[in-house]
Amino acid sequence: MTDINLNNLDPQKFIFWVPSEGSVVHVGPDQNPVPLPLLPLPVKIKDMEQTDSPTENAVGEGVYDYLRQFPDCLHNIAYAELLRDGYSHYLADLAAHVVMLDKKDVEPAYVFRKLTYLKILRLLEPDNVGLLRQLCQGFYDLAMTFTELTQVRRHLLDAMRFGQALVKLDPDNIWVLNLLAQVDILFGDYPAAISRLRRLLELVDDEQTSGQINARLKSCVKTGLPDHCLVDDLEKIADAMQLYSAGHYSLATEILERLEVDEYFTSELKSVDFLCLLGMCRIKTGDTGGAFEALTGALEIDPDHELARETLDLI
Repeated sequence: MTDINLNNLDPQKFIFWVPSEGSVVHVGPDQNPVPLPLLPLPVKIKDMEQTDSPTENAVGEGVYDYLRQFPDCLHNIAYAELLRDGYSHYLADLAAHVVMLDKKDVEPAYVFRKLTYLKILRLLEPDNVGLLRQLCQGFYDLAMTFTELTQVRRHLLDAMRFGQALVKLDPDNIWVLNLLAQVDILFGDYPAAISRLRRLLELVDDEQTSGQINARLKSCVKTGLPDHCLVDDLEKIADAMQLYSAGHYSLATEILERLEVDEYFTSELKSVDFLCLLGMCRIKTGDTGGAFEALTGALEIDPDHELARETLDLI
């Protein structure tokens, strides 16, 4: 039978079909039967137009495409297990795409796609440390990508979620403790960051690394409890980028210039991309001197920053 309900995250493309008891799909050369779970299974609407019961291929394709679009959906583990047991070629396809994307320098959209595939693979191996580390690092890197700042909070929360899962499996993992401390700082949770950094000092025996951790620890203690979190500032940059794209240059410049004089922001997050965007905004508002100052400042940080160099050449 079919069932359209609120759990369907894409009712324009998918319909939920509940198999009857005893329904199976046949797998392999010997056509071994694999029972279908008695759960609402996503099937493409086009595959149900002239039938009340989808084909075995339609079930597999529907579950595969739905899970790739919504890896955190209800029944996601059961869907992944169905792919493993009845449609293993789809999981092989996922793994092949992950390997391919790992070997390329790709745009953020493709990085997000890879992370989605890793999420699906982890449904079948929740304690796989390697997958957890890739997911934690991947979402953190994506969050800190300048063009992805509109989703910075969401990506950081994903990085934190997978990092905390890794800590449960390996409480003294130096790598993840350090990354989670950085996430804590971005969210303004300095007590948690201080706790993690102190634990890192207990675990690290390298003098140079200990010195860097200790310097970061002292900075956190000095900061105390800030009046806002750095994620808020990153989202303001995202707002400025959207205003710039929409042609509202004065508003975009106003946001960035407020951040430019914020000592807390400049000590933690001032970057070449921020200064480049500020320079571009100032060009649009006729502030050539201010644009020159911002762009030369950007090139002092990264002399090879192509967009900053090209923008400076416009002045």
